[in-house]
Amino acid sequence: MPQLKSSRLVLRPFKMTDSPPLARLTNDPLILRNLLRTTYPFEPDDARRLIRRIAERRLPVWAVDDGRLVGLIGLSGEFGLWLDRRVWGKGYGEEAGRLVIDYAFQHMGIKTLHANPLFDNRASHRLMDKLGFVATGRATALCRQRRKVVPLRPYRLDKE
Repeated sequence: MPQLKSSRLVLRPFKMTDSPPLARLTNDPLILRNLLRTTYPFEPDDARRLIRRIAERRLPVWAVDDGRLVGLIGLSGEFGLWLDRRVWGKGYGEEAGRLVIDYAFQHMGIKTLHANPLFDNRASHRLMDKLGFVATGRATALCRQRRKVVPLRPYRLDKE
């Protein structure tokens, strides 16, 4: 994936040297509770496998970097992102989201994006609204970390 830049952020391909900070960030309980397919502990070896899989499959997934790794954003199946809690409230989610949405619509031929944040993830719902996504109802999915089926709030964003 190409590097995408804003005034404060660089969205770049992951490097193997990202595996320790990626594992540390992913293990934050406030992040982990909102990830459907990830479980604790998420070790550096797990991060290396993820980085390798992203590269081998050429998945549209980027490292969010403001001088250090602060999160992950991607379009692997659906639009999704998570950020280091130290940067919450700084507008990074909206900034990174706009870069990826523009890239998806302008360069990937995507006409519609979908996102499925957990129903109780209010910060993600606010971000979806800011990015122009529209809620489309309700759904459920198995959350491996919570070890139960959880409600989701599906969203979609159509290319205008």
